[in-house]
Amino acid sequence: MNDDVERRTEPRISALLQAVILDDEQYQGRVFPVSGFSGTGAFLQRPDIDAILPALGSVIQVQFSWPPQSKITPVFVEATVVRVQDDGVGVKFDITA
Repeated sequence: MNDDVERRTEPRISALLQAVILDDEQYQGRVFPVSGFSGTGAFLQRPDIDAILPALGSVIQVQFSWPPQSKITPVFVEATVVRVQDDGVGVKFDITA
């Protein structure tokens, strides 16, 4: 299977986003920079080498926040971890409905 095949159904948004995993104390309110955000998923970048990452297949509660000057309300989603890499995790969710 070719890993370069695009599997996303929604376009990615280029913006300064941050994510916080809300439902587990082990993440200690740590802020994860976000890349590749869309209505169906995102990549949460590991903020530092010591940051604990959620396990593949785990379901997590995530708050996505934009910079304060954007005045965009934070978005809360339930997400499933679909990819784990050294530099972060890919999560899948649906906020398009």
